[in-house]
Amino acid sequence: MKLQSPSPGRELALAWLRSALLTVLAVCIVMGVWQGLAAWFQVPVWLFPKPSDFMLRFFSDFPLLLHHALATSRTLLLGFVLGVAIAVPLALAIVSIGALERGLFPVIVFLNIMPKTVIGPILIVWFGIGPLVSVVIVFLMCFFPVLVDAMSGFRAVDPRLYYITRSMGASPSQTFWRVRLPASMTHIFAGMKIGVVKAAEGVIIAEFIASSSGLGYLIMRASGSMDMTLMFSGLIMAALVALVFNTAMSVGEAVLMPWTRRPE
Repeated sequence: MKLQSPSPGRELALAWLRSALLTVLAVCIVMGVWQGLAAWFQVPVWLFPKPSDFMLRFFSDFPLLLHHALATSRTLLLGFVLGVAIAVPLALAIVSIGALERGLFPVIVFLNIMPKTVIGPILIVWFGIGPLVSVVIVFLMCFFPVLVDAMSGFRAVDPRLYYITRSMGASPSQTFWRVRLPASMTHIFAGMKIGVVKAAEGVIIAEFIASSSGLGYLIMRASGSMDMTLMFSGLIMAALVALVFNTAMSVGEAVLMPWTRRPE
């Protein structure tokens, strides 16, 4: 009797479950060591709270944290989607047109070097305090990594494939959608994974500078009153938001590129 092997979807789900359990175990170990050291040295709560202190605050103020987390998530999603929607077509244009790479790419590099905390006050003058400034800062944070990796992906395609598709009568659009884009997706998703982390960092910075909602705003408000447990609770929620978006990138990669799945 031949045993039926588990389906690829089930194998992928089991791999993610094992990874999640290992992550939870590592976090519990770190929290346990932190709790023990803080209790042993009797560190005051206002200076460096124990995990038990800010986790209790996390659950007691969860509705407030969730409200600000949703605001942060909306800003992050808008800025990230805008960054990907502009970076990927622009990367294709730069790779395809040599004049764009020589003239436009140095300007993009220069803009990327500029600190985003410096750009923030300028954007406030232009757009005022509001979600638009945060979206623009998130866009600037994630745009460059996606652009560079997408350029690398479009360049990595073997040029001989174009001759093969042309000889088989494929149109340029068919060659792009069936050959060039799928071959570049590994690089594009690598840039998106870096970009979403930079976006999570950028949205907190943006909410520090110009926002009346979001986790960055909540953390700044808590720091003004030296509410350390609320500050740490906000940081935990911000880490969870970043983790959700990073997991979404991994899920999207596994769904859109099943050939990249490695057996466990």
